[in-house]
Amino acid sequence: MLSKAQQILTDAMNADYAIGAFNTSNMEIAQAIVRAAVAKKSPVIVQTSEGAIEYAGLTMIAGVIKIIAQESSVPVIMHLDHGKSIETVKRCIDAGYTSVMIDSSTLPLQENIKKTAEVVAYAHARGVYVEAELGAIVGKEGVKDLHGSTTPDSFLTDPKQAMEFVEKTGIDSLAVSVGTIHGAFTGQEYIRFELLEEVQSAVSHIPLVLHGASGIASDHLQRACKGHVSKVNVDTELRVAFEKACGEYFKTTHESYDPRSIMGPARDAVQKTVEEKIDLLGSSGTSGIY
Repeated sequence: MLSKAQQILTDAMNADYAIGAFNTSNMEIAQAIVRAAVAKKSPVIVQTSEGAIEYAGLTMIAGVIKIIAQESSVPVIMHLDHGKSIETVKRCIDAGYTSVMIDSSTLPLQENIKKTAEVVAYAHARGVYVEAELGAIVGKEGVKDLHGSTTPDSFLTDPKQAMEFVEKTGIDSLAVSVGTIHGAFTGQEYIRFELLEEVQSAVSHIPLVLHGASGIASDHLQRACKGHVSKVNVDTELRVAFEKACGEYFKTTHESYDPRSIMGPARDAVQKTVEEKIDLLGSSGTSGIY
């Protein structure tokens, strides 16, 4: 079922688990994500970046996700990840997204507040959930190895600014920069838990969102979920699983090539990865309350 995020993420925050938010750009990955959620009886977030929308087309990718969601037995939130422009965010809301992220984190604080507040007004009038980011997460989404990239202190979320940002914008959840890296797979990723706890204390009434979770140690992710991190974004690990499965197919000779023989195992590999993440984040078995 296509669902709203409000109650689902609040419940996760209050019960110290997180909902996995998984990126898709095609039918197979979207199917894999939702099939994993059904298998684990968990709510799930299927999200698209602006790049995915450019690749597949907004009407097409939104339509695919909505059909898959409507046919599933678990709550599926359709989310825009890292919306950079107000126009894109509005287009996604009008296309049926139940949750959006406006990412103006590269702007000065007051400009970020102004732009985010405009999105909140538009989205809330239509019952749509809004996530925004304060601080900046280094790296590039989808990159597997950044070779030692780390987050400069100036990029990290300031707890005092977080309080002002949340109060003035009225956002529903806050994406924080606490050391994670987009696309990271270096073995050096870590979460600055002291900072995470300070931010959580400053904005304790709303869920926090962790981006760049690929490569983070399992016990660290579980610990983060105890600190009001209620949404965890995973993209790179899905891409790696998909690519490896496709690669295995081409290691052997085939008389004829059938796209289903390539994409099917890749879909299964992504589903397995999503199931493992859902278990790790603690949301397995929680869909029955909705």
